[in-house]
Amino acid sequence: MSLSFETINLIAPAFVAGAIISLAHVPLGQEVLKRGIIFLDLAVAQFAALGMIAFQSLPNIDEYSYIGMYGPLASGLVAALTCAFTFHALEKYAGAYQEALIGCAFVLAACLSLLLMANDPHGGEEMNNILAGQILWTDWPDIKIAAPVFISIFVIWNIFQSKRQVLFYPLFAMAIPFAVNMIGIYLVFASLIFPALAVVKLRSHKVSWGIVISICGYSLGLAASYILDWPSGPAIVLSMALCSFLFSHFLKQ
Repeated sequence: MSLSFETINLIAPAFVAGAIISLAHVPLGQEVLKRGIIFLDLAVAQFAALGMIAFQSLPNIDEYSYIGMYGPLASGLVAALTCAFTFHALEKYAGAYQEALIGCAFVLAACLSLLLMANDPHGGEEMNNILAGQILWTDWPDIKIAAPVFISIFVIWNIFQSKRQVLFYPLFAMAIPFAVNMIGIYLVFASLIFPALAVVKLRSHKVSWGIVISICGYSLGLAASYILDWPSGPAIVLSMALCSFLFSHFLKQ
């Protein structure tokens, strides 16, 4: 099966999106694993999605206007920041119950999202897009908006290492809405956690190897999606899991 110019033009932005998202998700995912708050990414991602859905449910919004195009992303960013800072404030008081509270927040945000879309005839399709993502619909204008965000997060995280305790929640909340908008909740979780688990026993170069695993996962998933005509999001999640498993398996040898 040969690749046409149109196919390459379609897949290229999706691959670049995966690569730049990996820059931010890999180090942040390792921090999530280190802190033991695995479901924080799901909760923040679901709140970001809730913010987007809430904005889209507003009446009399022209989807082709400036507000209509960027309003959902801005609303998702506000919701994600609110969620992240709330859990940051509760971190000292929740103790052993923090993970349970994060799980409760995720369920509540998911149910509110379903209720907001209950009367929308396209609600099922919208929810599927939010969960599984539409990475193949990513285009170069999307990359121009998202790339500075993810690259900045990567640079800030590495330059201000002594401030990571303070920077983690705001940087995490900034990354998630852009990622949810591009790749969906399932792939957000996969790209944060799978590479982090794969390199957890390494003593050095964890971020570098994590980025390699993540990019391999995106590449293999996009290839499988094209060859087998699979939905791109689930295909990348499966390939991310496979690449992470293989790396951790050969690491033990």
